[in-house]
Amino acid sequence: MKLLLNLVRKDFKKNKVMTLSLTVFLILSALMLAGGLRITGTLVSSLNGLNDIALPPHYLQMHKGTYDEEAISEFIKKHTYIKEAQTVKMLNVNNADFFYKEESFETSLMDNGFIIQNEKFDFLLNMKNEPAVIGPGEIGVPVYFSETLGIQKGDILKLQKDDDYKEFVVAAIIRDASMNSALASSKRFLIHQVDMEEIAQYMGEWEYMFEFLLEEGASTSLLGKDYMEEGMPANGVAITGSLLTMINGVSHGLVALIILAISMLLITMAMVCLSYIIRATLADETTTIGEMRAIGFPSKAIHQLYQTKYLLLSIVAGIIGYIGAIPFGDFLSSSVILYNGYGHGTWMEWVLPMVGTVILILMVMRRCRRILHKNLKSTTVEMMRGNGSMKKEGHYRLPVKGLRWHNMEIALGELKCKWKTYVVIFFVFVLTSFLILLPMNMKNTIENPSFITYMGIGECDIRVDIQYSENLEQQKDDIVSYLRTDEDIEKYAVYRTNFIEVKNDQDEWAYIRVEKGDASVFPLAYLEGNPPLDGQTIALSYLNASELGLQVGDHMEIKYQGEVLLFKVSGIYQDITYGGKTAKTNFDFKENNVEAYNVFLDLNTGVDIDEKTVTLRSILEDSKITPIHAFIGQTLGGISDNMALVESAAIVIALLLMMIITVMFSQLMMAREHSAIAIKKAMGFSNKDIRIQLGIRIVLVQFIGIVLGTVLAKSLGEEIFGWLLSFMGASKITMLVKPMSTYLLWPAVQIALVLVTVVGATKAVNSYHIRNQVIE
Repeated sequence: MKLLLNLVRKDFKKNKVMTLSLTVFLILSALMLAGGLRITGTLVSSLNGLNDIALPPHYLQMHKGTYDEEAISEFIKKHTYIKEAQTVKMLNVNNADFFYKEESFETSLMDNGFIIQNEKFDFLLNMKNEPAVIGPGEIGVPVYFSETLGIQKGDILKLQKDDDYKEFVVAAIIRDASMNSALASSKRFLIHQVDMEEIAQYMGEWEYMFEFLLEEGASTSLLGKDYMEEGMPANGVAITGSLLTMINGVSHGLVALIILAISMLLITMAMVCLSYIIRATLADETTTIGEMRAIGFPSKAIHQLYQTKYLLLSIVAGIIGYIGAIPFGDFLSSSVILYNGYGHGTWMEWVLPMVGTVILILMVMRRCRRILHKNLKSTTVEMMRGNGSMKKEGHYRLPVKGLRWHNMEIALGELKCKWKTYVVIFFVFVLTSFLILLPMNMKNTIENPSFITYMGIGECDIRVDIQYSENLEQQKDDIVSYLRTDEDIEKYAVYRTNFIEVKNDQDEWAYIRVEKGDASVFPLAYLEGNPPLDGQTIALSYLNASELGLQVGDHMEIKYQGEVLLFKVSGIYQDITYGGKTAKTNFDFKENNVEAYNVFLDLNTGVDIDEKTVTLRSILEDSKITPIHAFIGQTLGGISDNMALVESAAIVIALLLMMIITVMFSQLMMAREHSAIAIKKAMGFSNKDIRIQLGIRIVLVQFIGIVLGTVLAKSLGEEIFGWLLSFMGASKITMLVKPMSTYLLWPAVQIALVLVTVVGATKAVNSYHIRNQVIE
């Protein structure tokens, strides 16, 4: 064993560049794989820990307006599958009356309400994940606003309406298992009962949350069906516990999936480079291996020699990658910890990365064994003669008239006859270009205003949400009357929301959110089919259609106010809002059954969107006015921020790999072409000429690789991104790129980096001489 280890050590010293290059590839592969799994483990542990302590409801129904308390009590008693229930009173305040550092919350997309700590479940927790205790004059602020606005303990928040005024001292930053995420459009502030009674006298509107915990195995869809059928108060949205968990985890989970996808790319590159390096090493050492066999070394020992080398290499890389994944994973999961806490299943943060690292090591060894078995089949005599490494290479002729651009023509000639040698570096250049552009294109797509089409509506400038109220219809009519006379508005459309019953995949009636409005004003891009054109057709969101097993042209039963109707599916569209489960129809709902209205509008050319938003807010005080760019930014801001971190990490890793593969390949090519370089010098070529020829070959291969990588980032990247977002409700994404950075800036950066690397890596050419070649 000692002899074996000595041979391995000498081999490492002999092939320092190749060994170091492969080690870095394997370290980065292990780092990304273990890092992605660490984020996954942290996310699962954190969400479970938060839910175990906060006890979010299994079913939550929001309601505005009066209700019959006795009817609610009777409903709870009647249904034995309800384990626990409570009614939470929330005082919603106008964002224009809520201030932090003299700036109002008016620009915030969130609906902000005040509650007192719950008694039974759905607790609001402090940053120690303990139910927060708030005294008079104090307030607990959602962690969302702590992150986005920088609100910290000790800061002052102010409520002011006309002459009434109230200040609160921030006593705690709050984690809310029901409304944590930016994807949840409501946020709850925690205050004391005394303060609640005081401010309710002069501002705010009461909203109620009827929350339920169910017995083990009970169905939330059954509860929703019974609740609606028995006419319980439902002037608001209904949310299930599974949807709450999905909303809380989706932005962080998406980052984990992207990192794991990147790690798969890196592992692929590492395996390709491993194959290349082993074959190159065996080709150079064929005679030595033959001599070892001739003096009595068994084939098994030779196999063991090389396997030991790559086993040690992969173990070292795995350990370094695993250790590096700890700060790397913690950095990218810091937002998970901020919103959810550490949880109590922290073993997953350590075990999952370790399992991934072990799997990577096993993959390396399996690949190594297969390559060695395939390449050590030659006989001892063939190896000693070097026949095992003899490969036919093509030849190129110099033109009779001489070389006009001698360096270019020779480089192209050598590239043509030795193109197989460049397959590996070409493949790596393709993947590194792909690695740079994929997260970048994803981030650009999310931040583009047209991404609104993946949120269930067409492109527009401003969104008006008419809040739930007893005067809903009058409020809508007043807004429409104003919009008709506003000369700044090019077009607008009103959409009403209702709830209807459909049969789910368990053949049970369940409620879904459905929207009615003119689909031609702000058209959606449909995955299949067309928008509903009459009252007998319906379009389904992708997740709804998938869950119900329906396609365009199928018929489905719908129950509305006790009547069963037959609808035809006209189209399938993408929507990541409301858990990805929505529908659209032109069915004529009764006005007294409408749950909400949304108005979307476009402004005339030249009208500033932000300025017009301020104007509309001052006129339409009872509605929420949001520019679409702000709606996307606030709703998907957490995802976008996390994507920015992934983008930066991917760029650094890709550029580092590009440098490593260039150095490794340059060293290998110079070693293989030692005699050819010496002969060129004898023919009169300068060191500069030879280095330029090497550089032309590598950069030309890189240029083609960048082109292919860019195309793949757009085409294959759309498939990958669509697969990632399919869990949210969007399965087919059109990548939106920034042409200047995608097609000019980053290709130029990559080529410049490789040129600089080639210049440094080819300095060894200066020491090559024909005299040394003759001596050899």
